[in-house]
Amino acid sequence: MRLHRSILKATSTRAMPRDKTLRKDLQLRTWKITRGDQVMVISGKDRGQTGIVTEVMRKTNSVFVRGLKLAFKNVPKSKESPSGKIQKEMPIHVSNVALIDPSTNQPTKVRIGRVVNSETGVKERRRYSVSSGAEIPRNVDLSYQKEWKDGAADTVPEVVNKVSFATVPGVPPFPADVVREIRNRYKKHF
Repeated sequence: MRLHRSILKATSTRAMPRDKTLRKDLQLRTWKITRGDQVMVISGKDRGQTGIVTEVMRKTNSVFVRGLKLAFKNVPKSKESPSGKIQKEMPIHVSNVALIDPSTNQPTKVRIGRVVNSETGVKERRRYSVSSGAEIPRNVDLSYQKEWKDGAADTVPEVVNKVSFATVPGVPPFPADVVREIRNRYKKHF
């Protein structure tokens, strides 16, 4: 819903924050920093300090680092904040942080390498440190699975791992009638 400028000027930004997204041509296409990475701030008031990335904002090219770039914000007084001020992490531009090399514990530039996984045969994009050449593993965020319990309706792992369909090269997985239905008849197939 688009609002008129006069309404936006009259409305408090606390009630309705303005969207600060960058244009598509200014947004980064490939991101080398993800949530859970250990980074060092290389410029700004927290220069030289390290922390873990808690949030990545791709639309604004910025990251939130736990415990860094803290600012006081005024909020209505309540039991949680009797003074009316809270300390909040502010976003840091991605150009002001650098990944930590796991082998040297120093900030490093990162290059992306394409590697074929020997087990699955799938091409993967992996991160490598430019200074030492060591691989920087991507962190898998499993914080949403803190209390995981198998239930009565869960599938047994042996059944999940069992191969139920084997592909035959050159033969489509559906009957020809179904393939003809799914295919776009207006597109030229070579």
